[in-house]
This record gives sequence, C-alpha cells and structure tokens, in this order.
Amino acid sequence: MPKPSLAPSPWRKKRVVVFAIAIAALALILTWWEFSGVSGAPTVAVEILAPGPVTRILAVSGRTATDISSDIVPSVTARVMSVHVNEGDVVTTGDLLLVQDDTKQKNNVRQAMAALDAGILSQQSALEDRDRAIALGTRVAKVVVSDAEQALALAASEVERLNAALDQANIDLRDYRLTAPINGAVLSRSVEVGDLVTPSYVLMRLANADDLHVEVQIDKIYANEIHVGQRSQLQLAGHDEIETGAVSFVASEVDELTGSLRVKLSFDTQPKTQIGLTTVANILIDEASDVLTVPRSAFVNTGAGSAVFVLRNGQASLRPITYIDWPADRVQITSGLSRGDMLVLSPEGVKDGQALTLQDDMTERD
Repeated sequence: MPKPSLAPSPWRKKRVVVFAIAIAALALILTWWEFSGVSGAPTVAVEILAPGPVTRILAVSGRTATDISSDIVPSVTARVMSVHVNEGDVVTTGDLLLVQDDTKQKNNVRQAMAALDAGILSQQSALEDRDRAIALGTRVAKVVVSDAEQALALAASEVERLNAALDQANIDLRDYRLTAPINGAVLSRSVEVGDLVTPSYVLMRLANADDLHVEVQIDKIYANEIHVGQRSQLQLAGHDEIETGAVSFVASEVDELTGSLRVKLSFDTQPKTQIGLTTVANILIDEASDVLTVPRSAFVNTGAGSAVFVLRNGQASLRPITYIDWPADRVQITSGLSRGDMLVLSPEGVKDGQALTLQDDMTERD
C-alpha cells in the first residue's frame, strides 16, 4: 500500500527564502566592498612632487696623459754600446740617451774623406791643364782649351758631389748617438748594452708631465652632451683631494670599433702626479633650478612609452610622461606631471583606476 506524500511545512519554505535573500545580499555587499575601495585596497607610499634644483653629472673614468711624449727608436741597425739613462730619470732636450756601435759608419766617413781628397787633387790637376792650354795661346788648337775647361768643370762637379757625400756620412754618424728630443722623464726603458736593435724597436719612452690632462672615453649616446668648457671634478687614484678642471678637447668623430668619443679634461692647477694614473671624473653637464624629478623605480612601461601612477581621489591614475634620460636614480620630468601630484612610488601590481589607500608617512621632496 503506497505511503502518503508529506507536504513541506510553511516554516521550512520561509527559512529557505530568507537564506537565499541573505546570500544575495552578502554577494552584493562584497562586490560593492571590492570595487568601492572601502576595504582591501592596497596601501601605497607616495611622494608629493615639488620643483627643485637638479644637477646632471656624467661620471666617467680615465687616465692622466700628456700630449708631449716621444718613443725613442733607432735610425740604424747596430749593437748598443752604452746606455746613459734609467727609468725615472729626468732629461732635457739634447741629453745623450744611448750610443750604438758606429765603427762601420766611421769607416764610411774616412772613405768619403779620402774620396774627396782625391777629387780635390783631380780638380787641381784639371785647373793646371786648363791654365797651361790658355797660356799657350794660338800655339794650341781651340779644341784643346775647350776640352781642358770641360775637364775642369767635371772635376769641380765631382768635388761638390764628394763634399755632399762626406756631409751625409757625418750626418749618418750622428744617428748612432741617440739624444733626448724633449724635456721630460724616462717612463720606460727596454734596451741593455749589447742588444742588437733595429729601427722597428722602441728603446725608450719619454714624456713631459708638466702639462697633464685626463683622457676619457664617452659613450656615443652622450656625445651631443659634451662641450669644451664644461666644468669637472677629478679624483686621482690614491689622492684624497678633489681636483677641479674643465673639458678642453672633444674629438670630432666617434671611434667605430668602441663606439666611444675621446675627450680630454684639463686641470685648473697642475697636480704633481704620474702619467697613466687612473682618474674618476664627474663632468657637469647641466644645472636647473626649478624642475620636477621622479625616481626610476616609479616608472611603468606601458608599451607605448613610460608612465607613472599618481594618486587622485583615492584611485590610481596612469600618467604618460616624458623625461631626460640620464644614468641616475632620479630623472628630470619634461611633461606629464605637475607640482603637488601624489606620485605612487611602488607601482608593482597597481592598475589604472584601482582604489588605493595612502600610507600615513607620505613624503614631499624639496
């Protein structure tokens, strides 16, 4: 016999309806809670932007150098007989540096002298023959006199040639004695007595340290920023004091291999230091007194350029910006931001229009 069906009680139906209404209301509240930013909004640190002074400095490293230097190389191939200087010695123009074996060249000089003596005797003999022919007058044919004069002219020309050969032999003899071409110090010496040296062999290097400068290489992306006259601060390795100077030379072309631009920095006061010393230089590129700057850490890459978030009416607002790109933690803003904007310092995870909660310890940059 079938059991009779039990109809649900009115109280139970009422409880189900109430429960469904409560769930719907809770969902609406949570949705409003999330999108209104009343609760659960990220807390962010901000910086209130304010104009201030900015100095753009390019930091580079280089070495001290001088434009007055000379590599000492021999003019002839010969063995070294004596060396008269050592590394570190100070020399003046004309000081004897070394002597090569000149025995062979001295023999050449003696041979040139002997040839000249013989030429002079031949010239004297030709002169006597010419004078004799002229003295005989009409008793000799004119052709004899003409031949005598021609022989004398040839003899005189030969004497001139032999004189020049002797002069050249004496000049070549000087090549065996190497002297200092400049005032300066001996930076290096790579020759000893007994060495057989050739014209391709650098024996010594001299340099004058009385007019030092610092030579640096500037990346090509900053080439247009460097100009003669820009001020600089120079820190020599091992020196506590900071030297001041200026850009004194900018190369007219960028090196194709390294992509760098050669620049020289002169000292205001010449330091007493070595050539080739490592030096850190800060070149003053530009100064501005009333500009906005932001930290690079606040940047957001939108794919179409750089931007930052500012906090406006409790929400993140994405602002495209333009700036002067420079190797520094903070960069100068040229458009997109204004005084008083509240810059979001840590934009990670922040979305445009998202509700944000402000930290209590917000800062204002002077």
